[in-house]
Amino acid sequence: MAFRFEKSSCIVVGTFNMYILHPQWLAKHQIIERGIEVGVETNFSQPGFRFVFPRLDILWLIAPNRVVVESTNPTVDCGAFIAKMLKALPETPLQGLGNNVNYQTELNEIEKLSTAIREFPQVATPSAEDSIAQRTFHVGVKRGDKELTNLQLSFTEKNIELVCNVHVPLENRGDANDVAIAAASRFLDDRARAKSLAQHFFGTEVPQ
Repeated sequence: MAFRFEKSSCIVVGTFNMYILHPQWLAKHQIIERGIEVGVETNFSQPGFRFVFPRLDILWLIAPNRVVVESTNPTVDCGAFIAKMLKALPETPLQGLGNNVNYQTELNEIEKLSTAIREFPQVATPSAEDSIAQRTFHVGVKRGDKELTNLQLSFTEKNIELVCNVHVPLENRGDANDVAIAAASRFLDDRARAKSLAQHFFGTEVPQ
């Protein structure tokens, strides 16, 4: 199955002073280049900012309880930006970190999936008035005592989506910052491992 890369992201959850996390601060700490073009958007529905860096093909989402770096470019290492930020904020209370990637393909590619998923029973509804909006398959794979890789394969009315997430809990850990930096630095490795696990469990083929 040939899935297309949609986007990837690194998300760190904690308690942040979002007013210091502006482009000038990011440049001062060499997280981004000085003088690079940036678009700033304000979230009027809840506290937060969006910083769009067109040349880097990244989007920063800054909120009081999380920071997200996202990209639609498969070559971008979103975790590297988060790791640099956390090195500059060693005393920030952290709760968790996730490395994520989303893929998509057409519904007719189902024939290339594993037999167990193709033949999953009861795809028809009991009533003609009802229709299935989504079918989802989920696998959670533990690595060690803390890390969990979540793989979710969803059949919607329009396409097939594959979402991979590597979650590292950080709450109540004395070494939370060091663990978070290490986890963010594994961003591309986590993506490659998730791709391999998805192929093992679902029969998917992922290009990046």
